[in-house]
Amino acid sequence: MLSKLLQRIVFLLTVILFFTACSKNDPSVNATRLRIKLTDAPVLSVSEFNVDIQKIEIAIVDGTTDKDNWQSLKFDGGVYNILPLSNGKSKQIVDQYFPVGVTQRIKITFGDKSTLKISSRDIKNLILDPSIKDGVVLDVTANLYANYITSIMIDINAALSFYESNGNYFFKPVLRVFPETFGGSLKGYALPEEANPVVSIIKDEDTLYTIPERADGMFQFKGLQEGVWKIRVLSAASLGYRDTLFTDTVSIGKTRELKSKIVLKK
Repeated sequence: MLSKLLQRIVFLLTVILFFTACSKNDPSVNATRLRIKLTDAPVLSVSEFNVDIQKIEIAIVDGTTDKDNWQSLKFDGGVYNILPLSNGKSKQIVDQYFPVGVTQRIKITFGDKSTLKISSRDIKNLILDPSIKDGVVLDVTANLYANYITSIMIDINAALSFYESNGNYFFKPVLRVFPETFGGSLKGYALPEEANPVVSIIKDEDTLYTIPERADGMFQFKGLQEGVWKIRVLSAASLGYRDTLFTDTVSIGKTRELKSKIVLKK
């Protein structure tokens, strides 16, 4: 039976872009301010998920042409364990001024130092899947105004972002990207801790996961489409708790907080 730790690991990867402006000889003049942050999504049976990010670029349209204008961000690269970043927590990795425009796409280039830690002694090197060796390009549209702050999130579904083949582990991230102001949020509490609950929400083709906070059972999803979501709280069958399934509605620009705590029962 998997230990509590291995049953409660959450992975999420989110990137946030902030923009602000300043004066003629200052880099902030007629510019927005750009910050990049990482955050989580769950993956079971893994205690660390160290992601090697080497380069981040965004494509903007300046209004004079419809062609992509790719620009690299001021980022030296690094390896980040994103598992501790869950339910709203994040880690900033970029902060810079950036020209105004409209973002069309973002490109992330991953390095070859990503690893999985499956136990305290078992570390697996992740081989880049051939399809992502030149980077992953994600569509996103957001206006980058001068004297204005804009945030964009990039979320990696950890459970679907690696696979094993012939004893080797491969990294192939499954991503979603959205402006921070897009859609709505869903927040609630799932208990008891002893049930090691996992929360899954589903709408159309979107399936998202998270593992509640140990301290109080809080969970939260952001950047959700408006409408009715199926919410499922489940536990490992061996623990003897019954899963629960219900629906709730998310509205644009609002955080839908579930009125009652979800308590799994045996």
